[in-house]
Amino acid sequence: MDNTTFNDRLEGIGLSKIAYMVWIVLVYVAAIAIQVYENATVHDIVLLTLFSAIHFFLYYLSVSLQLSKKQSWFYIMLQISLLFLSSFFLHTRIPILLVGILPMLIAQSITIFNSWKKVFIAFIAIYAVYCNAIWLNYGSSELPIFILVFFFNLTLVVFYSVMYNRQVNARIRMAYYLKDLERVHKRVEELTLANERQRMARDLHDTLAQGLAGIIMQLEAVDSHLHNGNTERAHEIIQHSMSQARETLRKSRTVIDDLRSVPVEKNSFNKQVLEQLEVFKQETRINVELLEEPIVNIPYLVRENCLYIISECLANIKKHANAEKVRMEMKIINSEIVIKIRDNGIGFKKKSIGNHAGRYGLIGLFERARLIGGEIQINSDIGIGTEITMKVPIKGEAYGSV
Repeated sequence: MDNTTFNDRLEGIGLSKIAYMVWIVLVYVAAIAIQVYENATVHDIVLLTLFSAIHFFLYYLSVSLQLSKKQSWFYIMLQISLLFLSSFFLHTRIPILLVGILPMLIAQSITIFNSWKKVFIAFIAIYAVYCNAIWLNYGSSELPIFILVFFFNLTLVVFYSVMYNRQVNARIRMAYYLKDLERVHKRVEELTLANERQRMARDLHDTLAQGLAGIIMQLEAVDSHLHNGNTERAHEIIQHSMSQARETLRKSRTVIDDLRSVPVEKNSFNKQVLEQLEVFKQETRINVELLEEPIVNIPYLVRENCLYIISECLANIKKHANAEKVRMEMKIINSEIVIKIRDNGIGFKKKSIGNHAGRYGLIGLFERARLIGGEIQINSDIGIGTEITMKVPIKGEAYGSV
């Protein structure tokens, strides 16, 4: 922002340009009135008009073109030289152009340079030219009066210029922050789309990919049994494959429906868990006990993955546990969602996790928990049952709630 050109600093704020142009016109009208009062010739009036028009034109160019720092210095010096010459060609009792325009050049330098050191240099140059012009044209006796007039005008225009530049700088900072905010917002959108693609890929992997992989393995087994003439076993595997294909289709439809649906409401987590348990009870006739606390205002990503993990746990119990009873607990402890699901099924050896294809799908559950900063603990005893405990932190803004 320090390298902003004068034109950039004026962009969007036309008040300074308009005020300066109005001031030039007022100075010109005052100079004409003084010359008429002093019975000036037409030649003097034409010269005054010419000098005023050149000054006006140079100012217009300075705010219309993107001047560099060096060009801005050249512009200031050119204007000073023009006004210095005008004091010799327009010799009246009151040097109206010097008194009226030079303080405005100092004010303009504040806007152009935006550096008090450079403004001070411009002030010294302008003040030196002013004093020399007064001394050469009117003598040293008139100098103190004209210096007072100069500083009076300078105080007014500098006060206005400082207030104006504060407004300009505030606008520039606001534009800069808005642009930076737009950049960050665009980046957030890109990350959101990337996360959504990853979520879709993960859901499809957990449903279609794993389901089809299991069916392919079973069909390969069928082919082997048919090759050996074991049609009875092949028929059993085909029946199992058909059942698995239906289950994969059901899960795929669920994933598609989730992608189409609007994100669930903040207060619906308990309700959705209850709906899952009702479907589970209807499909399995297994007795389900639920101990719950209201869990509200949790981030959408946490809620989505928790629901998926619960669904997978229930699906595993349905397919593998041979359980008669399921007990589920949901509560919040120390800013963590704690969910426990216990069954009284056949259990399994913990060492077998990941060693058998499709066995409980526990590897996928660990991955889901890791994505939301949580953890899963599994305790299982053969002949007694299995308990899965999930802990997920909900403190902080890492996930962003919906």
